[in-house]
Amino acid sequence: MSQLDIEVEEGLPEAACCFGSVTYHGVQWDLSHLDPFAFRIDPGLGTMLTVVVVFSCHCFSHSIRHDTRALSEIPGNEIYDDGRERRVLDAQRFALSRRFLRAIATSLHTRRITIADRRQPNFVTLDTVNADGTISQYAVFFEVERDRQRKRRMFLRIQSAYLLDGGLTRRQASAGKVRFDTLLRNAYQGKKIGG
Repeated sequence: MSQLDIEVEEGLPEAACCFGSVTYHGVQWDLSHLDPFAFRIDPGLGTMLTVVVVFSCHCFSHSIRHDTRALSEIPGNEIYDDGRERRVLDAQRFALSRRFLRAIATSLHTRRITIADRRQPNFVTLDTVNADGTISQYAVFFEVERDRQRKRRMFLRIQSAYLLDGGLTRRQASAGKVRFDTLLRNAYQGKKIGG
């Protein structure tokens, strides 16, 4: 697998974007690590596929509904609005995304991937992130689909990434596993992934 040193082509999904930067309590966050990028890989098809990785704002923000404060108590400088949804900037998610997310996305072919939800379908891979000996699981939820406009191109959407409170759900812990090559190959061929 090789990461492309070229600019990501046009024709990205509507939800894909470059976030630029945001200001959180007077500190400017550079979100360029979440710019779309591409890599090439042959998942056992005998041909190289271009995988375009795009990120959601959920990688650096959380739902207003899940904030511990009432909406009226959330400072305006913590609200992120991308025109589709309003969310709360999350310093922990931002820091973890800067530290881990791009490297995780480029190493999915070496990782254990769990089928998080067969209906959507989406997938999760976990990293343990604490250097102090305690365990926290950084979960990266993503989906993969074939580009309907271009041959041999796939989209990998990082839907969300955050520390899990209490680990995986019982359903997620017992869900099926899939190799990244198998996931890509099946998505490219229009086959479902079991689990």
